[in-house]
Amino acid sequence: MRTRIVIVLLAAMAVTAFGITRLFAETGATEVTRVGTLDGLSAEVTTAGWVEMDHDMSGNAPGYQMPPAMMPGMPDQGDQRIAVKLTVANTTAGTRQLRAGEEFTLHSAKDGKSWTPHSHTFGELPRLAGRNVISGVLYFDLPPADVADSATWIEWSHGDGSTRLFVPLNGAEPGHQHNP
Repeated sequence: MRTRIVIVLLAAMAVTAFGITRLFAETGATEVTRVGTLDGLSAEVTTAGWVEMDHDMSGNAPGYQMPPAMMPGMPDQGDQRIAVKLTVANTTAGTRQLRAGEEFTLHSAKDGKSWTPHSHTFGELPRLAGRNVISGVLYFDLPPADVADSATWIEWSHGDGSTRLFVPLNGAEPGHQHNP
């Protein structure tokens, strides 16, 4: 009888431990870092800031943001453009696949919002040669309030892995933070 109780207790403890482990795994609490490494590639956000989009036709009047109907490619009404400069290095001797415009997404802890790049300066070359480095800028259009007073990071998804890179917005310095 005593052996059965011990077996039942051990089984209950194992199921509880498994459940707790799965719960933490599903919350996706991943540390945000300055440099992320995936598949021999290393990426770092070097700067981030709002792009000045005001159109000024005279030297004595304040400018205004042209609407997309007047200037195609401009952010939608209420959105602003943020530029995030990234450096990606191939730390291996071999060539690695890289599609920077598709692999990086901007995230905000405020309401769990995310944005794909509007455009980028990485070009369309789908690979990075061994021991080479490339820098480029990702542009995102979003309402500034969505990232104000909120943890902001770049989610880098490459191959089967992903990592989160700190975005130094408004001069913020990274602390030890975990984001949802």
